Amino acid sequence: MLELPSDVEAAWLLERLGASSDDRDGTLSARPDPREHPDLWQHLERCYHDLRSSMGSGLMRANGYRGFPAMPADAGPVALHLYVWLYLAVLPETLRYHAERGIDHRRSWETLSSLGPMMAEHRSVHGLGGIGRFEQWCPPLTFRGAEYRLGRLDYDRARGECPDGTTGFLLNVHIPPGVSLAPDSCDESLGLARLFFARHFTDEPVSHFACHSWLLDPQLIEYLPDRSNIVRFLRRFELKPVTSRHRDHADGDMLEYVFGRPSQNGPVAASLLANLPQDTSLQRAYVAHLQSGRNWHARTGWIVF
Repeated sequence: MLELPSDVEAAWLLERLGASSDDRDGTLSARPDPREHPDLWQHLERCYHDLRSSMGSGLMRANGYRGFPAMPADAGPVALHLYVWLYLAVLPETLRYHAERGIDHRRSWETLSSLGPMMAEHRSVHGLGGIGRFEQWCPPLTFRGAEYRLGRLDYDRARGECPDGTTGFLLNVHIPPGVSLAPDSCDESLGLARLFFARHFTDEPVSHFACHSWLLDPQLIEYLPDRSNIVRFLRRFELKPVTSRHRDHADGDMLEYVFGRPSQNGPVAASLLANLPQDTSLQRAYVAHLQSGRNWHARTGWIVF
């Protein structure tokens, strides 16, 4: 049965998870109630039971992974904070799963404390408290024990296609917003991942790291210098060939990560491009590339584990 933590416990947990005082206060004032918010409560219950039933499963289910949808643009405070309450409710189950795998509390809290920065990013991008305007992809993986923060990078457990076409255990690499991709930091993180997953998930012999991101678009090399951390990160990976039929456009997604603007579907308007800041080489590359009539693409790559 779904039970939410008390305000006192929720405030303590949010502080431990890295939430600011404004975000803690906003969450407490937007507590969902089954009588006052029946539709939202039903959605909360469905998501809660989904997380509990898939605790520890990783990206290995035959029917794939759907995540949780973003809330509508006109959503109120309770809806915008609903997923925060979801993760607070399931957190004890997550910690129990970590303990069963022999993961120490320090590593657990380092991983779970990604929630606070996400709330800060939501406030910066959308001007609103909570996290509800974001589609929920990585947080459900984190709170069901499938994703872990190890140094500068995040990794989630998966089973999928390897470079030779076979199926095996993989670690999907994620780059949190605002994280430095300095080579030494990436080397340290990849090394931590090799040790961590070999120790705590011995039943899942990993063969490769995998990454699907616009950061692996080789078109970036046309604009950024060889010494760029992004270029050096990109060149770590063996890229999967792409066909003209299967091009994953990333123009809208990059708005959020490069400019702190809400992501969008479809073409980026010329009027928006003309008013975007041009303070960094990456920002200038983004605008010049689209103004030339081309698109950015998310690519998939591998590194041998």
